[in-house]
Amino acid sequence: MRGDRDRRELEVLHRLAVSLPRSLTVTGVTDALAEGLVDAIERACECTITSWERDANTLSVLSVCEPGGIEPSWRGVVYDLADWPESLAVLEAGSEHREFCLSDPSLEPSVREQVEEWTWASWICFPLVVEKRAVGLIELADYDSAEPWSPRDISFGQTIATQAALAVRNAQLYEDLQRQVDHDSLTGLLNHGAFYSRVDEELERIRRSGRPAAALVADLDDFKLVNDRHGHPAGDRALRRVADALRAVCRAGDVAGRIGGDEFCVLLVDLEGDPGQVAERLARVIEMEAGVSVSVGVAVCRGSDRAAAEAIARADRALLDAKRAGKHTFRLAA
Repeated sequence: MRGDRDRRELEVLHRLAVSLPRSLTVTGVTDALAEGLVDAIERACECTITSWERDANTLSVLSVCEPGGIEPSWRGVVYDLADWPESLAVLEAGSEHREFCLSDPSLEPSVREQVEEWTWASWICFPLVVEKRAVGLIELADYDSAEPWSPRDISFGQTIATQAALAVRNAQLYEDLQRQVDHDSLTGLLNHGAFYSRVDEELERIRRSGRPAAALVADLDDFKLVNDRHGHPAGDRALRRVADALRAVCRAGDVAGRIGGDEFCVLLVDLEGDPGQVAERLARVIEMEAGVSVSVGVAVCRGSDRAAAEAIARADRALLDAKRAGKHTFRLAA
């Protein structure tokens, strides 16, 4: 048994040593860590890794590994640390692990109710610490036993937590840098290059699934007058408000970007109903939120579209038709 445990631990340590430096996303790192801990520690039925959002005082779920493997439906779930004082204490201490047991009478009733729903009999928390500052938690849960965790389980968990913290932080820094590269600094939307790349990826999924989609291009009417009459700061504020309006109209899965000075584009995926109605709604929201009118061109994506540029070019031609028709309207591409 001991030999089997030694082999599992060495295999997991080797696998993580190879894979973590190659993982460029936070969830890529945390998925590998969660799976590794469940593989190495026989008692661990589940591993949850969360990040600590200090300003909001919340934990945000990055990865959950259950008996069947990584369960993506948990990703992004947020817990208010006001409801989890024991977890907050681990984070604030930032140095020691803590063990918990469902039968512990000192547990908060709300915590006990939640872990009963998860079927956790006992669990152990390790803080993820970077430069003496906790950035998240690793939690290992046992569904069956309320016995104390063994020194070996604790030691291995601490070893992984030490490796994990730096790997998670490096991935966060990479994602932050990538976001700066991919997003327009003024509006926070995808910039021209990142938007076209993302739409190419979505079009490939759309071709495989047959889902309906449409490209929508919006251009502000007489935007030059805003800058000339009120100055560029007023123009910048208008552009930011347009971006906010786009985010309000877009659903999860839609892709929005600023592709030119005052030109914006949205890919509407899993399109329901008339895309013209979406264009009308977008124009109303922009006018209400930003105080400017827009002209909009819409093109339904085709299975023959091999790249984002093809669908967006048709929407752009429809936009020109809307401009010629007197602006403050929309047109559908033929």
